[in-house]
Amino acid sequence: MDFLKLLRSLEEFVYEALLWLILVPKTLAKILWRPRAMTAYAAAELATPDEQRYNEAISPPLLLALCVVIAQVIDIGVRNQAQIDGGSLASVLLASEQNLLLYRTIAFGLWALAGAVYFLVRSRVSISRENLRMPFYEQCYLVSPFALLLSISISLASADRTSATVGAVLALSGTLWFWLVQVGWIRHKAHLPLWRAIAAATIILLIGAVSNALVGQVLSRSHALPPSTEVHAGN
Repeated sequence: MDFLKLLRSLEEFVYEALLWLILVPKTLAKILWRPRAMTAYAAAELATPDEQRYNEAISPPLLLALCVVIAQVIDIGVRNQAQIDGGSLASVLLASEQNLLLYRTIAFGLWALAGAVYFLVRSRVSISRENLRMPFYEQCYLVSPFALLLSISISLASADRTSATVGAVLALSGTLWFWLVQVGWIRHKAHLPLWRAIAAATIILLIGAVSNALVGQVLSRSHALPPSTEVHAGN
């Protein structure tokens, strides 16, 4: 019966959602303290059957999305809504929490995509759906703590001065951590000397920042199409 299938689906969802309460902090802690081991884990798990994949952790893209969700929940609690041009495309796209969540997930995913693409280009491997998956999953693990800390820092920046100071510390700490682990990841994966790995990590960090800045500018300066008006035929 459809009702029984619905109950089973609900049961599975509740179990998975509660399991996230354990696996999300566990996975984040492992990434923070053992980033190289976790990127190797992300790559190795792709070779296992789907039903057994990431059994002891959260899958990389899902972890990135959940980190954005956590940050957004915190943002709702401390938010001081900035004034956005009511006619801009940004105001339309970010008018709901769902749209804001999707936008933030894609925004931080750009850093993961930049790192993965750089690795394939540097390795002279063609960019395809399958070739991109492994480095992208590894990058998602590295981006997740960075996304969480940076998102929280942005939320705190609009609060009082003390919170803004804490936010600035979180932003600097998260960015520095991400840059350092990116240097280590590139040096290990692409077998580059330290100075070239530092340059590559800096470029990847800047590409993500510039891409997000450009998207933000386009959204804030573009205006949504006005609602169509009905034309009534008359004599």
